[in-house]
Amino acid sequence: MLKLAAFGLLGFLVVLILPANADEQTPSFLYGAATLVAYDANGNEFFAQTVHNRLFDQGEDFMLNQAFTDIGGPGVTVDTDQIGAICLSAATPSVDETHTNTLFNAAHDAADTSPSDASFNCITPVTGVNPVTSTGQVVTIGPLTFTARTDESLHWFAGDTVTNIGICDAHVSNTDIRGCQTYLFAVVDTSDVTLADTETVDVTYTFDISSSTS
Repeated sequence: MLKLAAFGLLGFLVVLILPANADEQTPSFLYGAATLVAYDANGNEFFAQTVHNRLFDQGEDFMLNQAFTDIGGPGVTVDTDQIGAICLSAATPSVDETHTNTLFNAAHDAADTSPSDASFNCITPVTGVNPVTSTGQVVTIGPLTFTARTDESLHWFAGDTVTNIGICDAHVSNTDIRGCQTYLFAVVDTSDVTLADTETVDVTYTFDISSSTS
């Protein structure tokens, strides 16, 4: 089995374990900046500077703790509305950053060739069994196993082609469901893979905001 890796904006990484060639795209990274403006006694500006910040580990951990389920940390009391689900899609991947969960779901429903659109294409890891984890400012969801079935009883309709992956908010009860619930956090355009009845695909998503100097 070969691994396909695809980077998206802000250091997103999805690894699909499929029979495909390896493909990597260089990510861009989060940044912040501070602007300093100095004035003399008469209120005249005599100095101005904008400087890129150095994001420290505590800040990176804080952001990840707020955003992703199962991690915990300061300021987090419940996992409701936090990111933690992986959804497969058969639609043409969107490149519109205003794309919402509703549009993501509608596009998949239109592309899915199943008779009743009943397959549960979104999986949330089960807390305590295969939870979302964070180590060194890198969050990992998965690997999660999606199974294709002709009778639509599991995650994918057999014969359909996976074209992209959505990262969405976790289900509060860690239940497999159809459709991205409320928040479409990221979309990754992967190589296409078609699954026959009982075939599976493992998907791992990694969100990395670590820095080499902090």
